[in-house]
Amino acid sequence: MKKNYTEVKTMKDLARVLGLPKAEAAKIEMRTDLVVAIKKLVDKKGLTHAEAAKRAKVGRTVVTAILNGNTTSISTDRLIDIAQSLGLTVTLKVA
Repeated sequence: MKKNYTEVKTMKDLARVLGLPKAEAAKIEMRTDLVVAIKKLVDKKGLTHAEAAKRAKVGRTVVTAILNGNTTSISTDRLIDIAQSLGLTVTLKVA
């Protein structure tokens, strides 16, 4: 049976498969790291979506979208603000 999907291991590969410029890979990786960190924190603290939203000062639907990985309409700045409001420290490393 022929597979109907492509597996990738890195964000650079994902950007290539999606036909995006190489520069987009770093942005995708940063946003993914933010979402994963937020999800881990919410899970670790056992917060409901409503509790996390209240702490982050956003609507519950925003938190639900983030936790489901639906972040296309959520800016990177907003993800950073939410992560910090939940108690995470966000740093950017430039090499």
